Amino acid sequence: MKKLYSRMDKENLDAVVVYADREHYSNFRYLAAFEPRFEEGLFVIHRNGANFVLLGNECYGLFHECKVPVSPLLCQILSLPNQPMDRFTSMKEMFEKAGLENGMRIGVVGWKLFTGNMDTEHMFDVPAYIIKALTEITGEIDVVNATGIFINPRDGIRTINEVHAIAQLEYGAAQASGRIADMLEGLEPGKTEIELGAYLNPMGKVMSCHPYLSAGQNRFRGLISVTDYQVRKGDAICASMGLEGGLTCRAGYVAEDEKDLDDGLQDYMEKLAKPYFAAAATWYEMIGPGVRGDEIFDAIQHIIPKETYGWVLNPGHLIGTEEWLSSPVYPESDVEFKSGMLVQMDIIPGMDGYSGPNCEDGICIADEELQRGLESEYPDVWRRMQERKAYMKEVLGINLKPEVFPMSDLAGWFNPFLLNRKNAFVVC
Repeated sequence: MKKLYSRMDKENLDAVVVYADREHYSNFRYLAAFEPRFEEGLFVIHRNGANFVLLGNECYGLFHECKVPVSPLLCQILSLPNQPMDRFTSMKEMFEKAGLENGMRIGVVGWKLFTGNMDTEHMFDVPAYIIKALTEITGEIDVVNATGIFINPRDGIRTINEVHAIAQLEYGAAQASGRIADMLEGLEPGKTEIELGAYLNPMGKVMSCHPYLSAGQNRFRGLISVTDYQVRKGDAICASMGLEGGLTCRAGYVAEDEKDLDDGLQDYMEKLAKPYFAAAATWYEMIGPGVRGDEIFDAIQHIIPKETYGWVLNPGHLIGTEEWLSSPVYPESDVEFKSGMLVQMDIIPGMDGYSGPNCEDGICIADEELQRGLESEYPDVWRRMQERKAYMKEVLGINLKPEVFPMSDLAGWFNPFLLNRKNAFVVC
């Protein structure tokens, strides 16, 4: 809250309205320590210290979970379609009950950063009925987009994690990588996507994105759900799972070696898998405090040029309770990585006819002070990070900087032929 107040002072905001729904809740929960489920929610924070949380029928009782003093308001408009409106109050009146009034400058926090040549100050990604009510109170000019306060990769307050948040998020990242590891151990021809997808069970934990598993021709259909397709030797396969804190993805072939691949794919190792691993290993060894986003981008572009290898997304991005918070990795980016950031190694090549390789995982950047905090407060978390780092160096040959620690048990591990479980790429 202190970080938010400081930014509100800097940007001359009297109040901030933070929006949340079932999927886009992370900025809300960062302040409230809970999130609305099923329906929408709003958190109104005043610079004078007053807080109001607006919740619908099913989530109203969650205000007790809030870790800061709040005044709860039942806002039935935020409920699901056709639910009771017996205590109906208009959105404008709800905001007035939450202390918003004419003359205030109000920041609206959604979940998306608008970049490019556009009026980003007055573009919003929250429902129109909410913006309409706010502008009726204080006028269009005084309602502005403030999402960047939270997630801008340069100075967003959520891009830097304290020791307690890192411990919580490491747990999710470790669990997600464990589910993928279990699936890889259970992978064999004849099993269906549904059977393999069952390994990606969140066990009641909050997922940061939809679990994904596809094989064969389904691999080329995009982000679809599992089917009853039976996996065959030689199939392409991809699986990913994200829990709050990190996503692990692995993509390769259901094969022992190149001989199991279809005609025309026998050069997969040399043409695509090796260059990809070289790029991934370089990413891991480069990342660290003070490194600029464009340095990472240029290094990946040099090893596997996007014009040849077909990657289109940012080769690396920030993570948190959501799978993609924002990214400092883009051409000419002078945004520097800092201690406290959680960063995803996310390079996704794609060449016609081939299944793109993937060994996506996340890391934590921690300076000496943050390292001491983890070691003191969460010794088990610290031990796991140290063991993963040692494995990457001693077994995989990937040398992380002193401030970089893996969040995933599989970080750096990539085997393009997933039936040959004894093999994986190493740096020689």
